[in-house]
Amino acid sequence: MDQLQPFDVVSFTGSADTAAVIRSHPAVTQHSVRVNIEADSINSAVLLPDDSGENAALDLLAKEVSREMTVKSGQKCTAIRRIFVPEALYNSATAAISARLAKTTVGNPRNETVRMGAVVSQEQLQSVKDGLAKLKTQAEVLFDGSQQSLVDADANSCCIAPTLLGVRDADAAQIIHDTEVFGPVATLLAYRDLEHAKALVRRGQGSLVTSLYGTEPEALAAVAAELADSHGRVHIISPDVAALQTGHGNVMPQSLHGGPGRAGGGEELGGARALNFYHRRSAVQASTEVLKYL
Repeated sequence: MDQLQPFDVVSFTGSADTAAVIRSHPAVTQHSVRVNIEADSINSAVLLPDDSGENAALDLLAKEVSREMTVKSGQKCTAIRRIFVPEALYNSATAAISARLAKTTVGNPRNETVRMGAVVSQEQLQSVKDGLAKLKTQAEVLFDGSQQSLVDADANSCCIAPTLLGVRDADAAQIIHDTEVFGPVATLLAYRDLEHAKALVRRGQGSLVTSLYGTEPEALAAVAAELADSHGRVHIISPDVAALQTGHGNVMPQSLHGGPGRAGGGEELGGARALNFYHRRSAVQASTEVLKYL
């Protein structure tokens, strides 16, 4: 960092704490070095109410949550961390997500029966355990991954099975809205109505992505428009695109991969638009005779 010069650019992906150190470094503040940050992101998945009483999108939510919790053992910046469902569907969502997680075999990936491997290191394993203990102070355990047997993994492995937590009083669980556990951990939260749901999602203080699940196009579009200001990407999953959608956490090259607020305010990918950050731009004013040579 001490070697940075005024025309340099720093691009960082990692924790908000490290991002703060980078942004406040004297080389950055004194030389006005441009900084592109992608930091902590407590991404959400929201199941919209269904007037029919039988929400056809519930299974889509359960499938996506299970996938996001287990792909890369939950070690990805776009993973779902908070799951919001109507109060009346809290128990149904618990059962649907838990049923899918129960089918996830964890252990040595060399074993053909294993579907989820280890976290990256012993240090990260301890970090996940510590974070899980912190979340448990305000949440109940809905699916306890620690009760699952690890497949073909010894005592020194860095494997940890997925854990689903739950909170019925989402307003009182501030730790859940503030803390990202970088592993196979997510929390289910109940909401009263859509206004309540949107307010709870925004308590994440800015995220990379939120995904919406429902059957009513107009309602989905309205919620997407309102949440777009605090998310880099809004991914809508409805039954008509169930077989085609790319996934909550799968960032396409032309998509914005970044987010406002605690997510860092930076931008990765995003096609040609994202390159603007890394290019130096200048406006040249001159006669047409000069401009024709530029």
